Amino acid sequence: MKSIVRAAFVACLMVTAAGTLAPSPVWAEDKLSAKVGKPLNDAIKSAQANDFPGALAHVKEAQAVDGRTPFEDYKINTILAYISIQMKDYPTATTATEAAADSPAMPDADKKEMLHNALLLATQANQYQKAITYGTQLAAINGMDATTEAMLARAYYESKDFPNAQKYAQMSIDASKAANQPPSEVALDIVMSSQAKQNDQAGAQQTLENLALNYNRASDWSQLIDVALGGKNVKDADALYLLRLKYMIPDAMRDFDYTSLASVADQQSYATEAYSVLQKGISSGKITQAKAGATYAHAKAGAAIDQKGLGEIAASAEKAKTGQQDIKYAEDLWGYGRYADAEAAARRAISKGGLKDPSEGPMLLGMLLVAQGKYDDAIATLGQVTGTHANTAHLWSVYAQAQKKSPSSTAAQH
Repeated sequence: MKSIVRAAFVACLMVTAAGTLAPSPVWAEDKLSAKVGKPLNDAIKSAQANDFPGALAHVKEAQAVDGRTPFEDYKINTILAYISIQMKDYPTATTATEAAADSPAMPDADKKEMLHNALLLATQANQYQKAITYGTQLAAINGMDATTEAMLARAYYESKDFPNAQKYAQMSIDASKAANQPPSEVALDIVMSSQAKQNDQAGAQQTLENLALNYNRASDWSQLIDVALGGKNVKDADALYLLRLKYMIPDAMRDFDYTSLASVADQQSYATEAYSVLQKGISSGKITQAKAGATYAHAKAGAAIDQKGLGEIAASAEKAKTGQQDIKYAEDLWGYGRYADAEAAARRAISKGGLKDPSEGPMLLGMLLVAQGKYDDAIATLGQVTGTHANTAHLWSVYAQAQKKSPSSTAAQH
């Protein structure tokens, strides 16, 4: 979470801090003496020329003046904060920004920007109570936005105030949606973690799904699929379908995921798929042939038999009056990665009918459409799945929606 926060914080801070430097000479203001205003004006000119070390030297000149007023200190700190941000000296920027935000001389017109930056910097510096103080003040003047709400949520979360963390994170998500923007990854993470901390497991799972949909992270998909696999009364067929979904996401696969998928596929007489999965696991370096164990030898032998009999299975399926053999043929073709041929067989099975499990046809067809990148058709097809496979179909549908939104994501590689 911290790396995500850092990226969001820097991007937002660099934009808002740009308003700190006024284009006109600050020493011309009645509230600044020439002794302070002249070096500050020189600092502004140097900063505008991207000479930040020179600008910093001029600020130090102003700091050396005796008898400064609170307003002069305020101006010094605002300019020092800007220069420090540009130089990526965030500790100095934090100190200067907090001093400016705490100053009784801060003009009302500056409060929104200054409190905004103080909140972000305090959060980044792990000064969570200060961040909460600045966030409360910013909220009082209606100055919050999706970014500051997410940062305030983090401050509350790190302070173990989970109800407020969830509240402000949800406000950030709602603000993003209202602006037709994707919700903050930080906010979604905080909502999910806060829900889990408050034992709202159903809510946490829904938020995790939202994260997977919007950010397509392999880690989120892995967790979602693991939760589904750990549910009550998961049938062998659904275990196979769920592990196939994880297999679509290489970065989500762990060593035991390869062996588990191979074992389930082999048990259901899909030896070619089991052998292919284990080979992929071995080539990835995540498992060894020894770790694959007896399943490797059994699947390898079964795959050789399957390959010889595939033509006979195809002919038998085509002649069959019901679609059950077509489903078996389509499942076999999945193991070969022949998704287009498998799609044709699955459609034929659905058309013939007579399936032992009527939901198996659209479930398999939906997966095959996803595997080919036909996401719109896949979403429509998976939406027709009812009964025991409904939850599994829903997860595949969410994956299809995520791939449609961000097809270049690492989660889409298979």
